[in-house]
Amino acid sequence: MRNTLVITLERTVPLPKRIPRLARVGPIEVLFVDKGGVLIDNNDLSPQWRRLIGEFLAPRLGGSPEAWGAANIPAFEQQLERWRSAMAGRGPADIRGFFAKDARLWFLEMCDAIGLQRPPDEEAERIAADTVSYVKAHLELRPPQGGLRALRALRARGLVLHVASADAHDELVAFLEQIGVRDLFDRVYGSDLVNTWKFGPEYYRAVLADSGVDPQLAAVVDDSPSAVSWARECGMRGFLVERQNGEGFDNAVTRTLSEVARATSWPVR
Repeated sequence: MRNTLVITLERTVPLPKRIPRLARVGPIEVLFVDKGGVLIDNNDLSPQWRRLIGEFLAPRLGGSPEAWGAANIPAFEQQLERWRSAMAGRGPADIRGFFAKDARLWFLEMCDAIGLQRPPDEEAERIAADTVSYVKAHLELRPPQGGLRALRALRARGLVLHVASADAHDELVAFLEQIGVRDLFDRVYGSDLVNTWKFGPEYYRAVLADSGVDPQLAAVVDDSPSAVSWARECGMRGFLVERQNGEGFDNAVTRTLSEVARATSWPVR
């Protein structure tokens, strides 16, 4: 299960004391956009995942929906620890394979938490996949409409947009299609597509190498100060989505993209 995990994953990295600044060297021509915290509000998804997990598993395996939702909390924490460990070692040789195996472990640990006997691995893998598919099909996604309009304005005026996320590539594509913005983005970079965890500047170096983009003409929009710092280490500009006191998610995203527009000399209307 990548969704809830990626929501908090980058927040576990020690934050830099100061995000490095770069001198402006020219207009931004390419923008790499994160998913969680930019294209969707992280805080909106976690409660839905817990509810939908219970809704799917309780009638099939027994127990109450509330118990399954609660079981996801310790299972998620164990999943997070596995990710931390894998990323600290710069990840396995096959990130896509790691994702597939980890979903099964996540489900088995929920079985442990609820007191259900673990099914065989093959069955557990199937149930885990079915659970994730059900949840994703029933999530109520509320992307930032003002932010999406700002991205469309930037795209219409010539900016090239790519996604740069820790999620798996296939899941990112499905998400973009679901919210109706796949056409906005050229390349969709998940950690598995470049086989590099989004855990340091190495991720952005891999993305830049694959895309052939000149970092001096590129920028990153992300809600993680660490990710913005890593991008700047690679020579890109970075724009942090950070809510001000009382500010809504959509306003924060739109305001940040207005900063991008000013850096390109293109006003967002």
